[in-house]
Amino acid sequence: MRMKKQVTMDKEYCNMEKIVSKTACKSSSVPAVASSSKTKMEATDRKVSTGTLNRLILVAQALESEVETRRNDDISAIKITFSIRVANTILLLLINILLFSGFGKYQVQKDGRYQDLMLTADKWTYDSSNDELPETFAYLRLSGQYLSACITVFLLFSTFFLQLLHLCGISISRITNMCYSFGAVPFTLFVFGLEMHYSTCPWLDEYFISYSMSDMSSQCAINGWALAGIFSLLSCGLFVSEGIITAFFGNSHATENKETIV
Repeated sequence: MRMKKQVTMDKEYCNMEKIVSKTACKSSSVPAVASSSKTKMEATDRKVSTGTLNRLILVAQALESEVETRRNDDISAIKITFSIRVANTILLLLINILLFSGFGKYQVQKDGRYQDLMLTADKWTYDSSNDELPETFAYLRLSGQYLSACITVFLLFSTFFLQLLHLCGISISRITNMCYSFGAVPFTLFVFGLEMHYSTCPWLDEYFISYSMSDMSSQCAINGWALAGIFSLLSCGLFVSEGIITAFFGNSHATENKETIV
């Protein structure tokens, strides 16, 4: 009996040891699984972070490239605008010289020869005491020429002033530049039409009609005013070009601000 009891106790003891060892194995395997899953999650997070960082780097490079392209375009536009204004200033200077000199020729009615003529600003109204002008110039009233002179002088000094501001590094808004460029177009066209009209000496026709003269052989041409009219048309084209470039290209200061923000 005692032997049987001892054997039974030994069996129960062995069973208890097996249960304890199994429980210990299970408890030790749970931390191993948790640590493995944690390592996998950290690896996944690293991959996601690396991918996001790469995307941010690509976006930054694209923005930097775009800003650099815009800055180069703005610099090119500023150079082109500066060149256009230099050419326009020279044209306006020539227009004023030709307008105030009034160089031309007219045909003397008696002997048919051509004589040089300088219709300067002091001769835009006929004076009978002036021996330089023939009698056929009795209806010489160039009131519109004074207006044309005021316009060309104003455009010359305005364009020169804008160039001076540009050289001094003083920025002007795009709206101001566009208003000046496109606003000067109708005035230059007005000067073109007026100078081409006056270059044909229309006061001779009035003289012959007034005195009912059938002989209208006297010819006159103010070549300087005709050339001033052509230059006015060229100046009009330069103003249009300047306005278009200013409208379609941003200023450099805005680009510098965008570059600083990026």
